[in-house]
Amino acid sequence: MEIWTTYDLADFLMFSPRVYVRLVESYNQAVWPLQVVFIAGGLLALVLAMTRNRAIVLPALAVAWVFCVWQFLWARYAVINWPASYAAAAFLLQAGLLIVSSRWAGGSAPPAKRYYGGIGLMLFGLVAYPLLAPLAGRSLASAEVFGLMPDPTVATTLGGVLALSPKPPWLLLPIPLLWCVFSGLTLWALEDAGAWAPFASITATLALLLAGKR
Repeated sequence: MEIWTTYDLADFLMFSPRVYVRLVESYNQAVWPLQVVFIAGGLLALVLAMTRNRAIVLPALAVAWVFCVWQFLWARYAVINWPASYAAAAFLLQAGLLIVSSRWAGGSAPPAKRYYGGIGLMLFGLVAYPLLAPLAGRSLASAEVFGLMPDPTVATTLGGVLALSPKPPWLLLPIPLLWCVFSGLTLWALEDAGAWAPFASITATLALLLAGKR
């Protein structure tokens, strides 16, 4: 048992901070200008979420999850971090759950605090996340954008399902929250200054769920 106490998170990393940043930079360069397309599409989804258009917003979010699997998790991240291949399967499952959930009747409006908080979390994923790279001391070329990278896609999705669901969307929460834990611990081990962001998404989600009960 004592041997495990000699390890820290960094000992379980399969890549260095430089390798990760370079991976994201080369990915952004390869898919340009899809960043503009996904941000614009995400902002449109935000507007539709404000009108509670569940039938369009949730499938649109599902497309973003599938693209993350196809272009980042499976094609690139799994090459340097094998657990990402399992995350890819979970992301595909989440995309399916989003599409299935879009067919359910919306019912009444969610509590006001959860609705406005969810809209705010969507804005965080769409607008604030790309700015975290320079704030963390990384180049803007390594910015993480909704639809292309998992973290902003997860944050935007958590906000969307909270804003659109009259009842707590328990079915749609486990995979995004587990990813936030995984990503947050990975970034923490990398000593990335943006490691707080996935944990902030978890905190905001749980706070909004509790606030919606009052």
